[in-house]
Amino acid sequence: MPHYFFDVHDKDGTFHDEVGLELRDIDAAIAEARRALADMTKEMLIDSGAEGIHIVIHDGPDGPVQLSVSLQTTWPPGTDRRGV
Repeated sequence: MPHYFFDVHDKDGTFHDEVGLELRDIDAAIAEARRALADMTKEMLIDSGAEGIHIVIHDGPDGPVQLSVSLQTTWPPGTDRRGV
């Protein structure tokens, strides 16, 4: 079974996954990254607002990037963010 690693990048920096997960294929890895991103986004929205976060999926701790799953908050020009 393939082993995938999920590095998380957010406003606080980067968390490098050194353990990873065994999953049946890249589709299962994508689903896992989406679940994790949804959970992290929910907490970020409650705590401080989600500015941007993405999870990079590797096929080894230092392996090549297979895919990146992202959420980015973009404010239109001239938006007053103080009311948020």
